[in-house]
Amino acid sequence: MKERFLCHCVISLMSTALILLCGCDSGEKARDELTGNRAVKQYHQSTENVEKIVDWQTEKFKSVPDDEKEDSKSE
Repeated sequence: MKERFLCHCVISLMSTALILLCGCDSGEKARDELTGNRAVKQYHQSTENVEKIVDWQTEKFKSVPDDEKEDSKSE
């Protein structure tokens, strides 16, 4: 009988915690952390940032006069 009551309490507490986690913004963050989605989101954000930096560097390099480009290659 005690085992049944204990099982019921554990199930109630777990379901309450799940409902609370699903119902708020921090719950979404906790869920993302547990499922690994946070790491995936960070990876995608990093690749976007790298692509922006590469584009920016490419544009910057194109704007450098040809004389300076040749000097930097010879060094």
